[in-house]
Amino acid sequence: CVATIIIQVLGRCSIFYVVLLLEPYGFGVMKLIHYMNIADKYDMILLDWDDQFIKYQALVDPHYQPAMSKRPEFNSWEEYFMRPPKEYSKWLDATFREQTDMVIAHLLALSGNAKGKKIIVDGFFTVEILKRISDYTRVVFLLSSEEVVRRDYFNRECKREMYECIMGLKDPEAALENVFQTMFYTVDEAEKEIRESGLKWFKRDTFGTDPMEIIGKIETHFGFNK
Repeated sequence: CVATIIIQVLGRCSIFYVVLLLEPYGFGVMKLIHYMNIADKYDMILLDWDDQFIKYQALVDPHYQPAMSKRPEFNSWEEYFMRPPKEYSKWLDATFREQTDMVIAHLLALSGNAKGKKIIVDGFFTVEILKRISDYTRVVFLLSSEEVVRRDYFNRECKREMYECIMGLKDPEAALENVFQTMFYTVDEAEKEIRESGLKWFKRDTFGTDPMEIIGKIETHFGFNK
């Protein structure tokens, strides 16, 4: 299969670093601080799944990417945001899996034109995929407690449009709670898998975490500050 071939090629020839966010979206408002700071500081290419989603969605085929193709089919935003958490979570997981092939293909294209630059990726690769395309020294998972996510998730510019959309619904508080319930629907088992994976991870359990402290730990793990 094409995805397997791409993974095998990436495993052999690409130089890239992966900073991953455990659903729901790890460090929240600190997210872009980490990635943009590191990418700019070390003159790296930043590949952010969120930034690329619209471009990826424009390429989908309902036969191969049914979950990514489903978004325009909802009759209203109420219907979209008020799906049962189990159904909503399953759909989100499917979209991440479908994006994986696209991101890996994108990485191949970037690595072929990187002109010696390294690539840092912000995304949602599974532990299984990461162990096939990367290694311990090039992977970091960023995790957050539910308390932190509930406070910070919508407190960032990239989620402003989504928040305003929810606030315009008939029952915005119920919709917000449904979104959070969806985010945490499988988070315990996902975090357990990460903790037991042998890969590097950091967790933000409390408010007030110094972004520069986490950046320093990421830099040390990747060997950037040697």
